[in-house]
Amino acid sequence: MTTRTIETAVDLGGPPPAPGDFIREDILIEHGLTQQQLADRLGVSRRSINELITRRRAVSTEMALRLSELTGQSAEYWLNLQILYDVWALRTETRGFGIRPLAS
Repeated sequence: MTTRTIETAVDLGGPPPAPGDFIREDILIEHGLTQQQLADRLGVSRRSINELITRRRAVSTEMALRLSELTGQSAEYWLNLQILYDVWALRTETRGFGIRPLAS
């Protein structure tokens, strides 16, 4: 996945890709790794990897640093992917909080 993929999804109003989508496509598939092999390289459990790629776990700061060491992408890159996905998901789920804006 590329930055263009993220921008296109967001521009079209769709969900931005979750970090796990990148992990699945750009790491596991592209490099022919299993979840267990990736887990071993990162020093985490296979369950952690599985939960990331199935969107049941968010990328933590620690995981972002691990992924950064593995891929050469910055930890901020991985955290920003997570933030984009989380904000989209919460906006979709809540449709706002009904908070009155401050007067201008």
